[in-house]
Amino acid sequence: MKRRKTGALLALGGIIMSAIFIGCSSSRRESGSAPAPAATSETGDASAAKRGTAVGDLAPDFQLARMDGSPVSLSDLRGQPAVLVFWTAWCPTCKEEAPHINQLAAEYEPRGVRVLGINIQDSEARSAGGIKEFKIRYAVARDADASVARRYHVVGTPTVVLLDSTGVVRYFGNELPSDYSARLDALLAEKG
Repeated sequence: MKRRKTGALLALGGIIMSAIFIGCSSSRRESGSAPAPAATSETGDASAAKRGTAVGDLAPDFQLARMDGSPVSLSDLRGQPAVLVFWTAWCPTCKEEAPHINQLAAEYEPRGVRVLGINIQDSEARSAGGIKEFKIRYAVARDADASVARRYHVVGTPTVVLLDSTGVVRYFGNELPSDYSARLDALLAEKG
């Protein structure tokens, strides 16, 4: 009897964890209502900031392959503000958010903001199908095993992360913030 209860609890835990890591958001979660200053040490070194996904943390590094096979890492994005968008091809909310991210990319990539979609656990074919169906026009990398999503504490998709030019988290939420233009303009001005 005890063994069955333990097995049932483990199975339930696995289902819950799967839903957390790759679930499509039905509720919105946002942190970072205002751009926060970078968390730095007493010497002003952003590299000494705590690693994590809370506003003010230095974002966790990652290495993934883009859909064209070329590598991309967080360190490749440093030097310019960046927008990371975690998504799945089966998520209707991700499909609704894609045109807004396309608009952001069209307006801000020419100004130096780097935009990267990170597809979570879809097959290569399903990722490509999602890009086509959602009409995604920005670069996409695949997180086939959800290791980056776990490192970023992704709870529901889409998850949008705005980073400053040093890789510090300035926004973390389940949708693009309505004031994203002001936030990105401020991040570009800080860099300049």
